[in-house]
Amino acid sequence: MELESRVGRQLNARQLLGGELESLRQKKVVLLGAPGSGKTTLMSYFAVMLAQQNNVSIDSAAVGYSDPPQPPLKRGEIGALNKDSDNNALGLNSNIDWLPILIKIRDLARQPDISILDYVRQFAEDTMAVKHLPEGFFNYWLEDGRALILLDGLDEVAEEGKRYQVVRRIENFLGQYKQNRAIITSRPAGYKRDFFKTQEFPHYQLQPFNDNQIEEFINRWYDSRVPDKAEAERRKQSLRTALSDNPRIQLLARNPLLLTIIALIHRYQAHLPKERYKLYDKAVETLLTSWDANKELTNQTELKYLELDDLRRLMEVLAYWIHTQGSSEDKEGGTLIEKDDLIDQLSREIQTLKQIQRYEAKKEAERFVNFIRERTGLLNEQGQDYYAFVHKTFQEYLCAQEIDYQADNEGDFDIILDHIREHLHDPHWREVLLLLIAQQKPKKAAKAIRAILQNKSEYESWLHRDLFWAGTLLTENIKGLKGADKGLVEEILARLVELEVSDKARVCERVRQKVYEIFCHLNETEFEAQALEFLKARVETIDEGRLLKYRAVLGEQEAVIDILLLRLKDEDYWGRFWAVHDLGKLGQGKERVVNALLVCLNDPELRVRCSAAHALRELGQSSEAIVNTLLSHFNDESSGMRTSAARALGKLGRGSEKIINTLLSRLKDENYFMRSSAIDALGELGQGSETVVNALLLHLDDKNSRVRFSTAYALGELGENSERVINALLLRLDDEDAGVRGLTAEALGKLGQGIERVVNALLLCLDDQDDQNDQDELDVMVRTIAMEALGKLGQGTETVVNAVLLRLDDENSYIRSWVSRALGQLGQGTERVINALLSHLDDESGVRYSVANALGKLGQGSEKVVNALLSRLDDDDSKVRDSAAEALGKLGKNNPDILPLIVQWIKQHHDSDYIGCGIDALWDMVATD
Repeated sequence: MELESRVGRQLNARQLLGGELESLRQKKVVLLGAPGSGKTTLMSYFAVMLAQQNNVSIDSAAVGYSDPPQPPLKRGEIGALNKDSDNNALGLNSNIDWLPILIKIRDLARQPDISILDYVRQFAEDTMAVKHLPEGFFNYWLEDGRALILLDGLDEVAEEGKRYQVVRRIENFLGQYKQNRAIITSRPAGYKRDFFKTQEFPHYQLQPFNDNQIEEFINRWYDSRVPDKAEAERRKQSLRTALSDNPRIQLLARNPLLLTIIALIHRYQAHLPKERYKLYDKAVETLLTSWDANKELTNQTELKYLELDDLRRLMEVLAYWIHTQGSSEDKEGGTLIEKDDLIDQLSREIQTLKQIQRYEAKKEAERFVNFIRERTGLLNEQGQDYYAFVHKTFQEYLCAQEIDYQADNEGDFDIILDHIREHLHDPHWREVLLLLIAQQKPKKAAKAIRAILQNKSEYESWLHRDLFWAGTLLTENIKGLKGADKGLVEEILARLVELEVSDKARVCERVRQKVYEIFCHLNETEFEAQALEFLKARVETIDEGRLLKYRAVLGEQEAVIDILLLRLKDEDYWGRFWAVHDLGKLGQGKERVVNALLVCLNDPELRVRCSAAHALRELGQSSEAIVNTLLSHFNDESSGMRTSAARALGKLGRGSEKIINTLLSRLKDENYFMRSSAIDALGELGQGSETVVNALLLHLDDKNSRVRFSTAYALGELGENSERVINALLLRLDDEDAGVRGLTAEALGKLGQGIERVVNALLLCLDDQDDQNDQDELDVMVRTIAMEALGKLGQGTETVVNAVLLRLDDENSYIRSWVSRALGQLGQGTERVINALLSHLDDESGVRYSVANALGKLGQGSEKVVNALLSRLDDDDSKVRDSAAEALGKLGKNNPDILPLIVQWIKQHHDSDYIGCGIDALWDMVATD
């Protein structure tokens, strides 16, 4: 399980508990995560692992839950956490006994008149039935600093006023026992940044599963459920193929809860439906009937009037009603509904459905809500007396089902068309409409798509949103469209191709990207071959490289690989370079591609050799031949090739003890080329074990500056920010080599969040100068890297902002550019900062680009800022134009007054070569497709 700080640095849960909390003065963090991302699972896992391993003196395992959950083998994957059997696996000192105290914040909030310490003791004695708890038991652990305090679910306190009250209680409690580690979890929806100050409580975001974690989940899922190894492997491969064949379902699989549901469906059904609406149908069915065999849903006796067959129908009605109440605060969570409103709405529906008295319907509604929440998990209590669907996907699918039911029941297809016309470009309704249209019979689906094409949405001549909606529906692979409306598919594809080949300035970059996206998503649909035929017919007007990409995606990958392999013999090294680059994107699992790339590692042109190493890195395939060949290039005469080979081997070595040990052995080599290359490789591992970090720290004092340079970079990449790592890096800020000082500053920018002495040290680097040698360019490099590091840390204090602002008038334009970027990252959009940035919108192009970018990030859409950015939409430099357009797009999302100004600009510049920049800005403001 991986986390990411608000400044973009990633770490795993072991690093959070160990190095991260250890390095922080306050030893406490806030952990934010979307619904189903694993917040409660992770907290429960920490608690149970510590309680089981240390055998703490409480009858039950962890304090805080009456039924401690087991390690999450079924819910998700906890990365390296479950590989070891001692506290060190959690990143904690294995020589110390730890007491986990797990508190459900929602339950704590219901008892506002007692202290948190009294609540914990009361919970242990009353709910967990712990007997003979010694006097001062919890005080003993807390005062000794050996408690891990896990406060789960701040978002579940629904009322904002009560949430602030519980925040103050938590702050007071943690302040009283500040020597203990603490983690507070919440969903992003409803969380306010002023609950806990980021200077005292660094904030982290639970990351979605990556491809490797999904793969590990699949392996563990079937290894633990299917005893026959051959059958387990067959099922694993079947599930892998099903996910890779459907990008949208693969996206859902990045959420641990939804991946679990997908795996359940695959286990019981032996395959996954390719159509999304069919998959969601099976998911709902699974949740209602198969989620837990022990729950025996078919034999339920909790409901008095409702039967099992009524549940789905009620969920559809409920989903539609909830969806019409408005959008949610985040993309994944369903719309929050108060319990009283929910019961009231259900009462009406049950009264009508079962023809019973209103008071009877209300009691049945209450029983229904409890039943669905406790027995299916489809509807969850998201806060005190607030409810929502477990994931917005289910709300959207069931809402679509209800619209379809209404149209079918009334025999009136206009009900569907009316919903399309009313909500076509509303992002809250996008998935509902896609799922609704995709499941229609061919003639009805064609009629709906025709209605979309003829919708004449606002700005259609510039943004083509109606056309893109129709094209997106083709990617849903609706069966029988060609027979239902012969010319429909041809019309859509022809219009998309015209945008692809157009050289008109008004076909902006966002539009071209959307065209490319739609064509690529037509792979493995009924329209794949036809789409490629349309594109090939315009071979003379489509960029050759772009057409090759289309061919590779749309069914001709092997033919494209043949072409690229031939180009490896091209006399022009640029031809070989791009062929190698593209093979790295296409050659997954293909031995002939890997062998060809290994040959290219010895190409006479350095760029080709480096590209080949990068391509092997992208392919991610490790073999003895690849490892040995890459190792042989650690002695290459070119530092660029050594670095490329090292980083390729580092990525391939993730999880391979053999490769890691080989790299560690190379650290003792007399040749500094070999030592620095091995360190570069170790920096690519993604996370550093204690052995790796200790080995690297030794080389921060290496006699060779290139080795020290690589070591500083590697430590920054590994993300280990323990006190000894920070202290060692701080010493290198005085290194005699400017390159080492620069890479050290960069590493501290990744590791030093919330550490005041790091910020102060970086501020001193803003005046970096080598007194012994004339190295103006290198000194500038150090100062700019320090500037970027301060920006990444996001410590926008007055002292930092003032120090950075002083450099905005530096005589070196490179420094002025980096100052502008840093000001944007620091996030302090005061009038003084804004005015200073605006004064440099007439500076050199690199500075103008950075200033426009910073103004977009600071979010101050005042009239003078907007007018200044508008004036840059016809800048001589294309990068400045793009930066200004992007900034205006960001500002326009929060300021509706900007939209008419952009529209006016576009109309006034309709003959300009730069009109596309204005349309790009408009796209960012209004396009949701």
